Amino acid sequence: MKLLDSEKRHYRQVDIWLPRTREIVECKHHARPVDVGVVDRLIGMVDDLGASGGRIFSHSGFTQTARRRAEKAAIECSTLLFDNQPTTFIRRSGGGHYWGNYVDLCMAATRECDSYGRVTYDDGSGCDAPLCVGSSVDWGNRQMHAFVAHIILSHLLGVPPSDVMIHDFLYEFADRFDAGMEWYLWEREISHVVGSFYE
Repeated sequence: MKLLDSEKRHYRQVDIWLPRTREIVECKHHARPVDVGVVDRLIGMVDDLGASGGRIFSHSGFTQTARRRAEKAAIECSTLLFDNQPTTFIRRSGGGHYWGNYVDLCMAATRECDSYGRVTYDDGSGCDAPLCVGSSVDWGNRQMHAFVAHIILSHLLGVPPSDVMIHDFLYEFADRFDAGMEWYLWEREISHVVGSFYE
């Protein structure tokens, strides 16, 4: 994402901008620990953009010099280790539902707005897990409908759906995806419709 600096002269590239707290988040996936140069660049961006602060997430840790420099500038450094095995999605219960929410993110540093969306599965007992999260989401877009259908059907069936299944899903449910609105689809109603098409 690119944000205009406080003097409105140059754009700065940031990984994540948190508009409510006005923080910059940098995500680093390096083979070696993050060094002091990365911290210094973030400190410069915080200053240039008039941000309230910054954070760096790294899967390989940080050098001692980087940590000391970050602490001095109140930059938060977090190490997130990856598991060797991929995380599995929450298992479907048969009585859960899928839902999507949509939020306009207006950047305080610019006049531009972007959208954020999430497709989540709730198993019906209060346990939920996001299946897909993204920015620049438009629930009113036909291609986005097909993508959502693919995500939901893959989770429901345990295998990637065919183009015909996606088409049939959209024939039944696409009118639920109004732009900018939350939507809900019950697992049993999707299973019933998908089952009826292929009996």
